[in-house]
Amino acid sequence: MAEVSDAELLTRFRGGDDSALEALFERHETPLFYFLLGILRDTHQAEDALQETFVRALERLDGVDPDHLRGWLFTVAYHQAMLLKRRGVPQQRLAVRPDGGQTDGPADPLPGPLAQAEREDDAQRLRQLLEQLPPAQREVIRQRVYEGKKFREIAETLNCPLNTALARMHEGLKRLRLLWGDHHA
Repeated sequence: MAEVSDAELLTRFRGGDDSALEALFERHETPLFYFLLGILRDTHQAEDALQETFVRALERLDGVDPDHLRGWLFTVAYHQAMLLKRRGVPQQRLAVRPDGGQTDGPADPLPGPLAQAEREDDAQRLRQLLEQLPPAQREVIRQRVYEGKKFREIAETLNCPLNTALARMHEGLKRLRLLWGDHHA
């Protein structure tokens, strides 16, 4: 698919052709990685930023102008690199008072009992909704979210291409959003 344009591949992907997504990611993976490596100067951070770039891309591909995909991917990659750089500098969080003002001290890291109960309820609902996903999508999400694995590790574990793992994550998250919306409707 090397002779096929990004715009055509994106159109094919939007039409349901997952191999088109794999071709897009394979085409842009190496240049994006070296771009990120140039910014971050660390192989592991560049790999992390690349994976997050692809995740963000999957979340937003529906709204991308096909004729500007390459530039858009590099913009997303740049923002991911900057996020990683900022995370490297610990920042003190400020506590927020009930009236909306801030205190000078650090934020209370423990949520109140009501917030904790709501989180636990949402987590239980999410686990139930995950069970409704196809096994391949559920496994990628489980390994990424619950085990904290990188997409390369997930792909190796599942014996599939990196882009397939990314596509499964994308489709699984889309289905979860729909299920979550149906559940709350």
